Amino acid sequence: MKQKTSHAKLLTAKAAKTRIDPSPKQKLALGLLSLVIALILAELGLRLLYGSNYARLDDERLSYRHDPELGWFPIPNSSKRISGSRVITATHNSKGFRDPETTIDHKPSIVFLGDSFVWGYDVEASERFTEKLQAKHPEWAIHNFGVSGYGTDQEYLLLRKYFDEYQPRTVVLVVCGDNDNEDNSWNCRGGYYKPYFTFNNGELKLNGVPVPKSERTFFSEHQMLSRPYIVRLLVQGFYRLISPAPIKNPEPPTGVLFLEMRSYVTNHGSKFIVGMQQWHPDLEQFLQKFDIPHVDLTTDRRFPAFGQHWTPEGHTFVADRLERVLVP
Repeated sequence: MKQKTSHAKLLTAKAAKTRIDPSPKQKLALGLLSLVIALILAELGLRLLYGSNYARLDDERLSYRHDPELGWFPIPNSSKRISGSRVITATHNSKGFRDPETTIDHKPSIVFLGDSFVWGYDVEASERFTEKLQAKHPEWAIHNFGVSGYGTDQEYLLLRKYFDEYQPRTVVLVVCGDNDNEDNSWNCRGGYYKPYFTFNNGELKLNGVPVPKSERTFFSEHQMLSRPYIVRLLVQGFYRLISPAPIKNPEPPTGVLFLEMRSYVTNHGSKFIVGMQQWHPDLEQFLQKFDIPHVDLTTDRRFPAFGQHWTPEGHTFVADRLERVLVP
C-alpha cells in the first residue's frame, strides 16, 4: 500500500515538473485578448442601449472650428454642402467669412454683423440680402460678418478684431430677438463654450477667454477616432472632470453691449444701425430711448423649420428695408 502511494506521489511530481507555465508574452497576449473582448462587449452594450443617439457626432457643423477668442469660427478657405430646409453650398474666404475675397479699394465699407440669419442659413450666398444690396449698389463695399450661433457678445468681439482692417463707414448689427438675449446669458451654447460678458459696478467685463474646448469640439476634430461609443464615453467622462460648469448670468448685459458697440463704432467716426430680425417692443423701446437708429426687418417669408430662417424672398425684403436706412 505504501509503495502504491509513493508511486502516485512520484507521478504527480513528474506531472508538475512537465507542466508548461505560460510565458510573459503569452500572459500579455491573453490579457490583451480579454481587454479586447471586454471593449467589444461594452461597445455592443452601449449601442444596444442607446441606439444612434448616444453622444451624436456633429456632422452638420457648418465647416466651423474652435476659436480661443470667439468660441467658434468658420474654417478659412472651406466649402461644404449643408442640408437644412434645402441643400446649399457654404464657402468661406481666406479670412473665414462667407464672403468674397476682400479687395482694397476706396469704396465706403459697410459691415453686417449677426448670426445665422446674416450668415445665410438655408440660402445660397447669391440669395442673401448682402449680395442683393451689393448688386444694387456697386459703389459700396459690403462685408458679411455673419456667424451662425453667435450672440451679441461674440459679434462685438468679432467687430473689434476686424474693425481696423475693414474700416467700415457703417456697421449694421442684425439682432435676433428670438435668442440673442439668451445667448448673451451663458458661457456655452449648443455644447460649445463661448466668451461672455458680465456687468458689475458700472464695468463690462469679458470672461471665459481663452475659450476652453468641449467634448463636442473633440468629437468634431476627431470624427474617425470618435466613431466607437466606448471612446465617446471615455471622452465625455474626461471632459466632465476638467470642463467649467455651465454658467448663466441672470442679468445678461445685452443692452450694455448695444451701447458699448455703438460707442466703439461712433468713436471711430462710423455710423451704427440696428436691424431687428423680429420686432420686439422692449428692444424698440430701448433703441428709441438711447437714440440708436434701427429698422424693423420682420417678415413671414421664412422657412418653416431649422430655425425659420429667411427664404430668398425674405432676403429680398430685408435688402429693401435696409436700403431705406443706408441710402443718404
